[in-house]
Amino acid sequence: MAHSTRMTSSDDVPEFLDHLKQLPAVKRATHCMYAYRVVPETTGVATLVGQNDGGESGSGDRLSRLLELSGCKNVIVVVSRWYGGVQLGSDRWKWISLVAKDALKEGGFFIVDESKSKSSLNKKRSK
Repeated sequence: MAHSTRMTSSDDVPEFLDHLKQLPAVKRATHCMYAYRVVPETTGVATLVGQNDGGESGSGDRLSRLLELSGCKNVIVVVSRWYGGVQLGSDRWKWISLVAKDALKEGGFFIVDESKSKSSLNKKRSK
């Protein structure tokens, strides 16, 4: 399950996470990973980025890279996952990315189209 919302400051992160933790399903999640990207309107100010793996090593970096490659700004995306007794192996990365993309699209944050995003990913992998 993934959630995304607009944010203008990294100070908004704890409030949004607290809000999500009140949801019964999220309370029971085994892993809650997130990434955010804030691009201030003022020029000359650095983009603020942050992430947390939530116990799923490497997931915060993956979500942060998704935000950057898709052109998302002023947003946080949180992915919650439950361990159900079945080892997902490397498929978990596909599902984490898929639900994060869906939440970003539904929220209107996803700017780059799929073909452009995939070509950027392929270029990065081939280096």
